Amino acid sequence: MKSWIEVPTDSDFSLANVPFGVCSFPSSSTLSSTTLAPCTPRCCTAIGNHAIDLHLLAEAGLLDNLLMTTESDESRCSEIITNFHPRIVFSQPTLNEFMSCEKHVWVAVRNRLLSLFLDSSSSSSSNNHIQIAIQADNRLQQNSALQSQCMHPLSTTLYHLPASIGDYTDFYSSREHATNVGIMFRGRDNALQPNWLHLPVGYHGRSSSVYPSLASSATTAENDCERNLVGGEKMSTVRRPCGQLQVDPLDPAKGSIYGPCKLMDFELEVAFFVGGPTNTDYEQDHNQQQQQPRGRPLTLSEAQDRIFGYVLMNDWSARDIQKWEYVPLGPFTSKNFATTISTWVVTSMALEPFRCETSAGVQGGGGEPVPLEYLKDPNYGSYDVNLSVSIQPSSTSASTQICTSNLKNMYWSSAQQLVHHSVTGCPMNAGDLLASGTISGKDQHNFGSMLELSWKGSREVKLESGEVRKFLKDGDAVIMKGWCQREGSGRVGFGQCSARILPAIPFPYDSSKEKVVESTPKQPGERYTNFKLYGCWWSSCSWTVRIALAAKGIPSEYDTHIPININLDEKALTSDEHSSINPMQQQAPTVLEFMDGGNVVRISQSLAIIEFLETAFDHRGGRLLPLDPVARAKVKEIVEAINSVTQQLQNSSVMGMADSISGKEVLGNEFRKQAIMSGLSSVEKIVATIHSISSNGRGASAAGPFATGSFGPTLADACLAPQLYIVRRFGVDLEGVCPTLVEIEKKYNDHPWFQNAQTEAQPDA
Repeated sequence: MKSWIEVPTDSDFSLANVPFGVCSFPSSSTLSSTTLAPCTPRCCTAIGNHAIDLHLLAEAGLLDNLLMTTESDESRCSEIITNFHPRIVFSQPTLNEFMSCEKHVWVAVRNRLLSLFLDSSSSSSSNNHIQIAIQADNRLQQNSALQSQCMHPLSTTLYHLPASIGDYTDFYSSREHATNVGIMFRGRDNALQPNWLHLPVGYHGRSSSVYPSLASSATTAENDCERNLVGGEKMSTVRRPCGQLQVDPLDPAKGSIYGPCKLMDFELEVAFFVGGPTNTDYEQDHNQQQQQPRGRPLTLSEAQDRIFGYVLMNDWSARDIQKWEYVPLGPFTSKNFATTISTWVVTSMALEPFRCETSAGVQGGGGEPVPLEYLKDPNYGSYDVNLSVSIQPSSTSASTQICTSNLKNMYWSSAQQLVHHSVTGCPMNAGDLLASGTISGKDQHNFGSMLELSWKGSREVKLESGEVRKFLKDGDAVIMKGWCQREGSGRVGFGQCSARILPAIPFPYDSSKEKVVESTPKQPGERYTNFKLYGCWWSSCSWTVRIALAAKGIPSEYDTHIPININLDEKALTSDEHSSINPMQQQAPTVLEFMDGGNVVRISQSLAIIEFLETAFDHRGGRLLPLDPVARAKVKEIVEAINSVTQQLQNSSVMGMADSISGKEVLGNEFRKQAIMSGLSSVEKIVATIHSISSNGRGASAAGPFATGSFGPTLADACLAPQLYIVRRFGVDLEGVCPTLVEIEKKYNDHPWFQNAQTEAQPDA
């Protein structure tokens, strides 16, 4: 399986991986062909040394018509997935909406990406998760313009949390780790608590303090970088916490003091993101007389399909704070100050070829407790994922690997953790994060925390710099890595999970020195409802608004098509009933009506309507108005050129006045034809100039296929499409006047925003 994109042999992101993440790019990036500004987070994948912009691939139509493949004993069949909208899903600043899809959608997207990355000169590849042939799709390979816009070096890419994490739960599922800690604090004979072999022990963590690792890959400059974000080091930081410490470690009766943590530790973990629809049923609420969602338990087979993918995790711990506070309810502030995760989510599909036995082999052997029925996993196992931890002190650029472990050192599997979490009916939502707990192996060099490596501070851990550690010091960077690899196949890795420790802030904390950052305004959600579009099938303004509604993905329960009879005489046009909807008393009105709370709102004029939709629904769907100031101005330049000439001369009332003034309809038509040709010629020059300026230096255009050189349509295209359709009735030679616009128009017929907006698709046509 070979990609046309160069993939170094030691890259975590081979063709066997195809992880998902959320990225943005430096403001200096040249992204004129996208409706998102460079600094706007968007969904991405990674291959080799590049981040690939999924938002842009979706805009270019490369993620349309995804196939769901099903198999039975008799046959294998494929069908197009109809309820997935990649332009909307991948325009989001998190993966939550994608995660909330069912597993067959994740598989279909990954298969499409594999086909786009597969070298067209190589033979077809087999997907290891579902045994189907992946045929190369050369649309990206042969589109150098799209490549220049959607492919970004990992070294300059900016990373964000992959999801908005609603809830975070940390388990305690490595038997080796639980045994080590038990021996330290309770003795060998009482190492495991009585319940440990019966259920996956866990506790609820704090999602607000889960932070992304800023390192781009497992090979990001560890050995030649400055410290603490100076000189371009892309590494997260974690502040040493302060809290209550036990005065006398041997006598809790002497109370506590306030101070900085002295025993700061890392925990080597792997976490997974929950995906799929929330596990709810609906029950009748007799008090409110309506259906209310209620959580329901998941089965093990359901749980397997609810695991979207995995990340590395460092669940930082303040051991001395924990010792004082954990009785009787467990850790609190000692664990809530910081959790760092890697930013690329490796899918369960990518890990499936590495499925293996756990270090336990079987559960319930040797007279030990057999899991209860709901926890019996017929596919019990884990993944053969190599894990490592290194420490890089502030005094040197060299890092020292201090431990190695493996994800197979797990007694309770991810599916069992998820099933047990839901056993009481707890709803599990897409984007919830569930962590393994510290993963330790049997030997000392396989221990996954400083608590174990130093055996509660009784022995030293030596670094290559000559320094020693029992626990972590200020300035230490903790670097975690994880990867799988089989002979003859590329590596499946997670990138880095790394962060550097900053000194504690002394008490009392002076908040006046902090820069005040305004909070993000709340999204409107469903404030605006019950949409109705008053218009007619041949109105270019109505046509443009229909495109805008499709771009925003207004839910189907919004009634966006209520045609009205606009062939009214003057008396009917001026009636109170009609004027309340159509205040300008136009024969072909375009009016959007909706509810804002309890109030009916009506907006006329297509550009005013679209401005409203772009602002009110900024958080959803595609953008017709780019965020980038230059790209936005270019869109409006074309729109104004259309509205000032061609749009006006197609207006029925203007046409009537031209006929009246000329005294002859034929003269009025000739005037309109000449003026429209002049207007379209101006638009042609603007658009042709944009496409010629975007030349890649080899004679080919680096621009996208739409009017402003974008890879997805903008408001310029939404206004242009109906104009080109309508002016043909005046006998305008479009191929002679505006050949560039005619070529662009061909793209509209295949784009989903335009298909249902066309005149022939309207019920009143």
